[in-house]
Amino acid sequence: MTIVVDQTLKFIVSKMDERCTELRELIAQGGIKDFTEYHKLCGVIQGLTFAKETITGLAKRLEIEDDE
Repeated sequence: MTIVVDQTLKFIVSKMDERCTELRELIAQGGIKDFTEYHKLCGVIQGLTFAKETITGLAKRLEIEDDE
């Protein structure tokens, strides 16, 4: 995998991690209005986690393809 692609994917994953951390802290500090907002934020965290796992899997596949 080219260095630029690798760095780009790492940057995207790090931004997703940062956002998940922000949202978890918001929930932990009681900074949400109601259950609806809590439910929405949990969905956002789930979506970011899924996207992160997908990107990480893609990066691994690209590394394997580059090795071949």
